Amino acid sequence: MIRGDLARAGEAYEEARRLAESLDDMKGLVGALNDLGSVALGRGAGREAIQLHGRAVSLAQQFGETDLLIAGLASLGAAEYQEGRTEEADRRYQQALDLLQRAADQRTEAMLRNNFGLIRQATGDVGQAEQLFRQAMALNQAAGHPAAEASNHVNLGILAEERREYEVAEREFERALELDKTAERRAEIAADLLRLGRVAERRGFPDRGLAYSERAYRSYLAQGNQAQAIAAITFALDCARRLGLVEEVARLEKELIRLTGSRSGR
Repeated sequence: MIRGDLARAGEAYEEARRLAESLDDMKGLVGALNDLGSVALGRGAGREAIQLHGRAVSLAQQFGETDLLIAGLASLGAAEYQEGRTEEADRRYQQALDLLQRAADQRTEAMLRNNFGLIRQATGDVGQAEQLFRQAMALNQAAGHPAAEASNHVNLGILAEERREYEVAEREFERALELDKTAERRAEIAADLLRLGRVAERRGFPDRGLAYSERAYRSYLAQGNQAQAIAAITFALDCARRLGLVEEVARLEKELIRLTGSRSGR
């Protein structure tokens, strides 16, 4: 999962599920179902993830496994949110948070508050979303979880960008990049670079937009993510054109043709 190899992760978790069932290991089965749900969500199969996490939640409730129930509710909420079921996701997160307040699990509470913030953002309650992101960030800072804290900064940056507060957004994305580098989250590092490029361009600095987006391009390319590499180099090409850099435009067009097999008409 950390390396992004969802196929192999899914095979390992499916074997874990079969093993747990053969041993009548309910805790192991709940964990394996949640893991399989995470793989499905990573593949973009939201409905499958909902089914898997829903089964995990039912089993955890049946056997009184509170920790696994909290994890299952949080994961089920994430899957429902991805499928656009914001009301259901809100309800799952609230159920998990109610249980969590008795368990005093800072890390999970931070994750839930962050996810609550995403729902509030989606429903237009930007002020509440920002408050929840900051609450989550404070918990992650206290617990020393740089990867989770980076996500909080990204969400705060996106809010600022939507308000056209580009300098604030840039600071948030810069901090996210630092934390993602600390946590060695390669996909997130590339995404942070592309966000910084977008904000720089919107602030009127296409030269910085070009530099950031090229760095994002190289990062995505090294990870084998061709779709995102194309998005990054396309943005870099737009910045180069705005700057009137003829040689850079030619070089980037050549790279884009190599990736896509066709000439850009933009």
